[in-house]
Amino acid sequence: MYKLTSVHIFCILFSFSVASKENSPNPRIVGGFPTDIVNVPYIVSVQLYGNHHCGGSIINNRTIVTAAHCLAGIPRRLLKVKVGGSSRDPTDGQLFSAASIHYHDKWSAKTMDYDIGLIRLVNELTYSRKVKAIGMNRRKIPDGSFATIAGWGFTTANGSGTQVLHFARVPIVNQTVCKTLLGNRVTERMICAGYLNDGGVDACQMDSGGPLVVRKELVGIVSWGIGCALTNKPGVYARIETLFPWLNNLLKKLNTAKELAIPQIY
Repeated sequence: MYKLTSVHIFCILFSFSVASKENSPNPRIVGGFPTDIVNVPYIVSVQLYGNHHCGGSIINNRTIVTAAHCLAGIPRRLLKVKVGGSSRDPTDGQLFSAASIHYHDKWSAKTMDYDIGLIRLVNELTYSRKVKAIGMNRRKIPDGSFATIAGWGFTTANGSGTQVLHFARVPIVNQTVCKTLLGNRVTERMICAGYLNDGGVDACQMDSGGPLVVRKELVGIVSWGIGCALTNKPGVYARIETLFPWLNNLLKKLNTAKELAIPQIY
């Protein structure tokens, strides 16, 4: 997740490394519990320079959905996708190379709108108890529905990334309430989740790109937030419901065209 420091956003993009802390969005599971990947077999670790960089979700045996801000400005050859591992241990799970990377052409680091990206793998995944695809939601999620979040990100707002996969449950927040709390930067391409009165549970840095799941369907992608797990500051996620047409059209292109092992940006 990106933290906006006044405006908090999730991201460890090296392309933003020269930006000041006050103006740059930063990548976010606080208040969660350790879990085995068999419970969330769709989650992956997107790796940069061999280290955990962002989360992602398997949507078919060659495709990972993540956040645009996890991919922007990063050459494909530097990224790997680790599947089937509960810990950050390099021997826990399998690594796959990226054939191509794609992110929404309307994505903006300033607004964090349209924060969706896709990694196409060179080789197909083999499904197992620890590696499975997740379906994508295409309808409105009722306010108050409980969603699962998971990742290897910070377990405290000022801490460091966890070595073991964590998960938590957070309620979906009414869109109007979220806009009232966070301002007009919350758009229809976003969905909010969190405990408003108590805080305490949220995605945090390095959970960016990871899944927000309701009833075994992907409803959101960890995107940004103001701090981590603060009262009346729900986390903000890219909304699959409204971004699905872009994703579906891109998948059709990739499935019908011959893919080259070079970065492709849409």
